[in-house]
Amino acid sequence: MQGRRVKRNKPPYYPVPEREYDTIKVEGRDGELHRDKKTYKDIEIPISFNFVSKTPDVWAQDLRKVKKWLYSGKDNRLILSDDPEYYYKVKKAVMSDTERTAKRKGKFEIVFTCESYMYRVDGQDEKEIGEYLYNPYMKSQPVYKIYGNGEITLEVNGNQVTAEVTEQLNIDTKLEICYNAANEISNAALTGKYEGLYLQEGDNNFKYTEGFKVVLVPNWREL
Repeated sequence: MQGRRVKRNKPPYYPVPEREYDTIKVEGRDGELHRDKKTYKDIEIPISFNFVSKTPDVWAQDLRKVKKWLYSGKDNRLILSDDPEYYYKVKKAVMSDTERTAKRKGKFEIVFTCESYMYRVDGQDEKEIGEYLYNPYMKSQPVYKIYGNGEITLEVNGNQVTAEVTEQLNIDTKLEICYNAANEISNAALTGKYEGLYLQEGDNNFKYTEGFKVVLVPNWREL
């Protein structure tokens, strides 16, 4: 995994995600009611950067390389050097103006807007599933990869879906899409609810039609 690997030059800052609630005012009742939406707001991670060019004449060129790295859009993962087993999914990055502090030195700040969850790097490793898988983290939204031909019934913790598979079908439960080995969308191949395929915290039980191979990318995550 590459991602945006960042070494901080200030003490670590770990924002705590805020849980989301609907606020309801009831006439004639003190206070307000709060309905838990079971979701979390995005977080912002501000990071200060310094860079040193080899010679003063390439300072501006190096700054352009920094901006290219930041806005390339090739990878949305942010990995911090003091917590390398996890990464954040970046939604937006805003870079401040750059201050040239010396002929070869510059400094700036980037504010990364990220999903509330931290994802484990090893949560991107594929796992072939049998009848049981233990999730030591929080509820996650895996990607299933099914190999075979014909109709498969997949049951996860008592929740069933059926899918029509031609060699390979991938089921992304977070994005709620299906696609084949050529990355062509195949949403019509699936019947059932994506959320029923989530990995719950703790024990997870599986059943599926014989003659198929099923692997998943668990996308382990925590707050």
